[in-house]
Amino acid sequence: MEGLRQFYKIIFLNENDMINISDFFNLGSQQPNLEFVDIKLNEDNLLFIDPRLIEMQNDFLTKKMQTRIEVFWAELIQAVRANNSNRIDEILGGLKEPNETRLGYSSSQPHGNSVASKLKPKIVSTIRSNKAVKTGVLSHFSDVELFIEDVSSDRISDITTKVIKDVLIEFTQQQCSLHDIPMKKVIQRDIFDHVNVKWTVNKVELPIYNGKPIIFVPKNIVRLEGVAGQNFRCFYRFAIRKFILNDPNMLKDVSPSGKDGNILLRDVKASYPISKESISNCQLKYGTMLVDFKSDLLSERLHTLGDSEIMRIVYDYYRDAS
Repeated sequence: MEGLRQFYKIIFLNENDMINISDFFNLGSQQPNLEFVDIKLNEDNLLFIDPRLIEMQNDFLTKKMQTRIEVFWAELIQAVRANNSNRIDEILGGLKEPNETRLGYSSSQPHGNSVASKLKPKIVSTIRSNKAVKTGVLSHFSDVELFIEDVSSDRISDITTKVIKDVLIEFTQQQCSLHDIPMKKVIQRDIFDHVNVKWTVNKVELPIYNGKPIIFVPKNIVRLEGVAGQNFRCFYRFAIRKFILNDPNMLKDVSPSGKDGNILLRDVKASYPISKESISNCQLKYGTMLVDFKSDLLSERLHTLGDSEIMRIVYDYYRDAS
């Protein structure tokens, strides 16, 4: 009977109709009662996996994710510092666009595009030249949003998704067992083996929609679009207000525009325009800047999305009603 319902669902649903995981698999529950993001299966879901949220969790699942992220990032930095081109290619070679989660922009873009082919030169050159990397400041992958140009929420999410893919598959299988969702065995390429530090191909069980596998994502590790840019701008303002404005040496060449020759905030910003290179230089000069920012400001900005925030993205009727 269940198979027949799924058959008619596929036959009569228009390809452009909005349908979520909960609809397609007749779960009888919506987002507040689900542990995973109830994604729309035929449209973009502008939510992004956030490695910072993974760091701040303290459960068994996210600890496994964090281990894989740490191994991946450490191995990449080591390969770049050793100028080992073959190893760099191996490490970045598995970062093809992760379409199975339906998060971000992937559903509206050509499938199979490689994150590595687009970002590899930028990542490698930045790691080689970036002073924050050389000095060990950029030791956490989650901090790349603050120091590496052209790496924003979507790319951070893409890379994180591929690195933790085996954990997401395990989570998906657990949720399918919990909700009696049927699965089929499918080939999954580019699964990161954190023990042997290589990309592998495995045959795994996953739910299927329109002939394509779906991977569920825990709702406590996603963030909204543009958060990476917001974090960086907040970091920049923090550097200006807490450090540069209080450093006479940094203010010597700033042209004041205030009354009686006072230096205003806009004057400092004009002399030290926003850029990730300038942030890296500031971090070298002020060794505690990143740590202070994380403890004083960033920790307050970090929070898991509420169900209502996720619903505004994944349920069209909810967004229209709000």
